[in-house]
Amino acid sequence: MKFKRLIATLSCIIGMPCYAQASGFMQQELAASATGVANAFVATADDAAAAVINPAGQAWQDGLQLSVGYLVDYRDSSVSLPAGIAPNSGSEPNLFAFTAGWMPHDGRLGATLAYAPAYHLQNDWGRFFGARAGSTSLFIDRLSIDAVYRVSTTMAVSLGGDAYFTNMSLHEAGAVFHDRDFSTFGGHASLLWKFAPQWSFGLMARSGAKVKLKSGVSSMGLRLPEQVQFGLSYLLADAWRVEADAVWSRWSALRDMSVVSGGVVRMAHPLNLRDTFGAMLGLTWTLRENTQIRIGYAFDPGASRSLGFDPVVADQDGHRLAIGVGGDAFGMHLDLAYDYTFYADRNVAAGVYAGTYRDRRQTIALTASRAF
Repeated sequence: MKFKRLIATLSCIIGMPCYAQASGFMQQELAASATGVANAFVATADDAAAAVINPAGQAWQDGLQLSVGYLVDYRDSSVSLPAGIAPNSGSEPNLFAFTAGWMPHDGRLGATLAYAPAYHLQNDWGRFFGARAGSTSLFIDRLSIDAVYRVSTTMAVSLGGDAYFTNMSLHEAGAVFHDRDFSTFGGHASLLWKFAPQWSFGLMARSGAKVKLKSGVSSMGLRLPEQVQFGLSYLLADAWRVEADAVWSRWSALRDMSVVSGGVVRMAHPLNLRDTFGAMLGLTWTLRENTQIRIGYAFDPGASRSLGFDPVVADQDGHRLAIGVGGDAFGMHLDLAYDYTFYADRNVAAGVYAGTYRDRRQTIALTASRAF
């Protein structure tokens, strides 16, 4: 995305959470309030973002909460070849999300709903690696519905289902594979436990899912990874909250993104991905009621290995720095966040895709929410 497009987009958004690609091609950031603390939010989950981060957090939010969010993402990705620097021509999209949560006053049973991007992949290396490596465009959105149960004054749990909506396009050597899928389902469960004064523990576990795509006589199967995020939060003097999270993703379940036709592989993309274990640390300062300032750091490990590397999934180990602010304005609560991710260079020494891969990302997220 060019800079002028970034400015144009920012000028027209009046409320909308956030997402940016992390390990593999998963959207790590799902709300501006969480983005400001580098997504270290699973043990806090105290606003409308709970619907996508940890639905159990809805148990301590009376009434109805609604939010809309928007992400503007800028990426600078390239590979260093003997002939020079070759940019990745895959463009970054603007992404949208919506959440709703409800918990009756003094009630025990509530619900949440969230629609947000779950996975996103945009890579185009074709003109630099020849006919074998073309362009890849993959968008997978997720609709989640949860039942939330407040077990006690200190503990809540949630159980929910996920529906995935996939749009996949792969161009290679003049061939095109394209399909949409609306029939992939999974599930998840979460916990929020305020086990001691000032302390809380959060857990979110999500099942994997198998996406089946078909275009004419050709087909592709994608295995989405299982994921577990857990964290500890500590509130100091009612003004400072620090949280540390960890997230595990089972990327090794996705073994290839190859297209098969009549039992024969037509577009070969075997993958050698590893399971990832990332870490996040966030600090929130409540300046006054309903006004927060946030900072955060995250380590986002890359799922791609150098051995058997395929740029259809091109990612590296990343270090993400984030800042954010939130406050009431215009009759609603607004959260704004910015993060910058520096990825360590990935050196691929041999094979068709040999080279030194470089990646940088910047993200601006804005969320508008309101309680009724």
